[in-house]
Amino acid sequence: MFKLFSGGAGEEEASWPVSSVVGTLQSHYPDAELLGEDGPLKVYGVRDNGVNFVVALMQSAPGSGKITEVGFLARFVGFSISLQRIESLNGNLHISVASLEGNDLFLMAGLRVTGAYDAGQFSVLINAWRRDLAMALHTLSGDHASFIEAFPAARLEAARAFAVNAAPASQAGEGAGESETGGGVAEMLNRFMASGAQMRDLCDESGDRDERGLIARLRGDGEGRGFVSRIFRR
Repeated sequence: MFKLFSGGAGEEEASWPVSSVVGTLQSHYPDAELLGEDGPLKVYGVRDNGVNFVVALMQSAPGSGKITEVGFLARFVGFSISLQRIESLNGNLHISVASLEGNDLFLMAGLRVTGAYDAGQFSVLINAWRRDLAMALHTLSGDHASFIEAFPAARLEAARAFAVNAAPASQAGEGAGESETGGGVAEMLNRFMASGAQMRDLCDESGDRDERGLIARLRGDGEGRGFVSRIFRR
């Protein structure tokens, strides 16, 4: 869907209308303000529950009104963090990269748009950025901050009780996660992936399941892992 932020305009490519993107941004953050422009770059400042960041909109050309790339930037100063923890943080970020410059931690994300503009798609991008901000703040806290405490539903006893997913009995002992019949955690995953509108068939000979999400084709018995016909619930 997106490519890494290149930092400048290139050849003719997909674009989103500036007015539409800014409108969606302000629907999330009514106080978002234009901080400045530099050639094709427009930068908006956002305050989100005590956290400040900027949204950078790169146009195809100065004043074109066509956004080809979207970037995010947050700067954290006065925090103590090791390079090892930054490396660990980068392994958990979704769309961003964290970099230490002097004593300041920069969290940055940049992506190139494709396809026609869709407000829902841009909203997903904003939420992905907020998720990365949460991961960065958790790392800066030295892991002392609790994600559970920050999530109201996780504090509700009824919700905690209902959301329980107990480890299968085969989880204990050697070969944890897999029983003699191929059950355990692997079977738990198989059942979850087959939920909803479709179920997956089994090869009678090898017992392999088909690969979910690809076009199905019939295969001969015993050909090993591959694709089989699917069963659809009515």
